[in-house]
Amino acid sequence: MRLRPAADLDGITVDATVRGPGADGARLTLRVRGEDTPITVDVGADGRASARLPLSEPRSWSPDDPHLYYVDAELTTADGIDRVTGYTGLRSITVDGEDLYLNGRRLFVRGVLDQGYWPETGITAPDDAALRRDLELAAQAGYNLVRKHLKLEDPRYIHHADTLGILLWAEPASPGRFSAESTARFAEQIEPMVERDGNSPAIVIWGLYNEEWGLDWDVPGDPAKQQAVRDAYDRLKALDPTRPAVDNSGWTHVKTDLLDWHHYDESAAQWADTVADLLSGARDDFPVKLGPDWIVHKRLAVPGQPLRGLPNLNSEYGGGFTGLERAWLLRWQTQELRRHDRLAGYVYTELYDIEHESAGLLDFHRGTKDLAGVDPAHVNAPTTLVLDVIPVAPGRDLLASAREFTVPVRVSHHGTEPVAGTLHTTWTPVYGPTPASPGDPVPSGRAEAKPYVLGEPVTVPAALPDGWTSGRLHLALVTTAGTVVARTALDVDTRTARHIGDDDRARAAD
Repeated sequence: MRLRPAADLDGITVDATVRGPGADGARLTLRVRGEDTPITVDVGADGRASARLPLSEPRSWSPDDPHLYYVDAELTTADGIDRVTGYTGLRSITVDGEDLYLNGRRLFVRGVLDQGYWPETGITAPDDAALRRDLELAAQAGYNLVRKHLKLEDPRYIHHADTLGILLWAEPASPGRFSAESTARFAEQIEPMVERDGNSPAIVIWGLYNEEWGLDWDVPGDPAKQQAVRDAYDRLKALDPTRPAVDNSGWTHVKTDLLDWHHYDESAAQWADTVADLLSGARDDFPVKLGPDWIVHKRLAVPGQPLRGLPNLNSEYGGGFTGLERAWLLRWQTQELRRHDRLAGYVYTELYDIEHESAGLLDFHRGTKDLAGVDPAHVNAPTTLVLDVIPVAPGRDLLASAREFTVPVRVSHHGTEPVAGTLHTTWTPVYGPTPASPGDPVPSGRAEAKPYVLGEPVTVPAALPDGWTSGRLHLALVTTAGTVVARTALDVDTRTARHIGDDDRARAAD
């Protein structure tokens, strides 16, 4: 039973398929729980029946209010009565130019990658609680979407996302090599994926191929592989035109609704430059490190696939081998993504470690890591602070020649109304966690931003406490009601400013 929200979000459309010897002449009675009037329809000769179920007081599904509607279906045939129940939510996900909209409101994707592995049971969750817990951990880290990577997860996971209000990016497994057989088997996953999980309001993006896996990493150079991608996209969109679909996530696109790209770089400065160039249109490719000494430049798309006018997402990023390094890159790379208003979102790699990857914010057992005082929930908040600083290294974001310095601070805000407040500052030692108190207000430190428009810089003067040669400056935006809506931090070091080279000196504060 296929359930979808009506286009105007005031009812539910039902498409049911009846199979069996008693289908001929059957009647289907449908009722939305909580609504008074059932609707009865005849089953057609082809075994199909359709209806639109109106709702007296429609209530949309959203992350803030994950309301679900349950539909009871009763099939009456010559052989007796059969009953089944399904559910869906009133939710729309649409593309308008370069922006995504959820229920008509601008959506910025703050996502995290989840590969669905567990230490003792592999790709099978040890229990139902483990499925729900992973979604809760993502939400606690500030993410509003989880990309379930290369895996059709247990339906219970999707149900938990529906009830918790966590958005999902769902995708099938990719094959290993390109052949007629592998292409056919990949395509065979698409219809069952849509039919099994399409009722879910949480799923807002469908994925297909990933980084040219199963395409021998050569989409630009082979028309047959391009056609395989195009065919998969067309198959998916014919089954479900209501959600945006990504054809070949991260690398060269052929036919897609979202222009996403995967980019990793251990240099925060180089990473910021590449992001700025991609989003400004200064470049249409980016470097991908495939081996220790093997770097290729991946094109965003083949000729014919537009490079502008679509929502633009970075759907894999991160870096570092230690918790310290990963936290530093998480903080600064995410800041640079928030700097660009035309970006539609991001997906960080990744939520937790798996067997051969130590890239997670959590370890494989979902335990906490030492992230050097960085709270991912602050990094991924709807409102964040963006510093006009090119960070040098972990523990030395800013090299200052004296204990007094200034830092320009902007506000990135993804709410529905403008935000304004006063900037506050306080100090801890380098790597210190965020204090409970936001600290002292900054004179002339009023900062503001409109939704999805980066605020103008506010110059914040600061001085290391007496006797300190280094420290972590914590910054917070506090509204007139006293609510802290954004936090960030800056590690300042005066000890190395006297010993840095000319290139690094240009990054240091005056």
